[in-house]
Amino acid sequence: ISSLPETNCNRLVAHRGFHSIKDRSDRRPLENSLSAYEAAWTAGVGLCECDVALTKDEKIVLAHDEDFSRLALNSSHVNAKRLVRDLTMKEIIALTFKSGTRPPLLIDVLRSACAIGGHAKLIIEIKAGNTEMTAALARMLKRHPDLAAHVEAIMSFDLWAMHKLKMELEEIFHSHHHDSNSSIEEEKKSGDCKESDSLYNPSTPPMPKLLLLTVADQPKRSYELWLNITGDLTPLTDQWLVSSTGGVTRSLDGVYLRYQKDMHSPAGISALKKLREQGYVVGVWCLASEDPDDYKTLDFLGNECGVNYYNTDLPRSFAKSSSSLKSIRSSSSMTNEE
Repeated sequence: ISSLPETNCNRLVAHRGFHSIKDRSDRRPLENSLSAYEAAWTAGVGLCECDVALTKDEKIVLAHDEDFSRLALNSSHVNAKRLVRDLTMKEIIALTFKSGTRPPLLIDVLRSACAIGGHAKLIIEIKAGNTEMTAALARMLKRHPDLAAHVEAIMSFDLWAMHKLKMELEEIFHSHHHDSNSSIEEEKKSGDCKESDSLYNPSTPPMPKLLLLTVADQPKRSYELWLNITGDLTPLTDQWLVSSTGGVTRSLDGVYLRYQKDMHSPAGISALKKLREQGYVVGVWCLASEDPDDYKTLDFLGNECGVNYYNTDLPRSFAKSSSSLKSIRSSSSMTNEE
């Protein structure tokens, strides 16, 4: 990671932390575990993606699947087969995982990011249909504004959930900014305000970017939205990303597209650039074993198309592709100089 150009390193998003299904379990931490994120952040990867679920007692926990049967040491345990939303956090803690760890609370991962430094941030995915999660996330960020700075973005395939979250977060962040300034003025008048006291810091953390996830093929599920990168983009820009409620028009910040081969075509490059020129944030996610997960693809999408984020499992071949590309560029540079 340290050998990568800073611009490309900043585009990397470690999928479920420093985790790869193609690597041995004794070489990498378990997916969505606290150690998976700490390993990525301390290695220099600033952005990590995670999946969240809401427990029965309304705790936000990291989990990708509907249950823990795939990750549990004893997959036949009754609690491993129960839905995450039907388990309490106590029951989850009592469920031993293959690595000996347990799924962490989202707030614990964010606190770790805060301790590591400002570069450590999460991109959080809300699973489609998890309607209670938007309110739970909004409440957490309202109670802990200091941790909001470590949430780079929130995304989902669920269009309705993302627009609902947009309204909830706007209300929180705008009111927080107003309340912070009002409190500061009052404290200044009374002489109790200290510039060094972070409680009175007038700066409000930026609201996380809100992104819509899309698929690259005809939708297989009712909530999926298909976007052909070389096709008509107006449904995305004029309908999906925009909502109007009570006479107020709001827009999501961008889109997280599944990788498409056509992104390398002139039409695909032009479409991605156009989205960026319109002010939208653009991320690209890949499906393991089907889509390329290498430095060459990251470098192309970032530098030729302006893509902001590139999800990766950081397979062992990733570093090799990075070295090969650097060798090619170095040779090309020397030839041009000659």
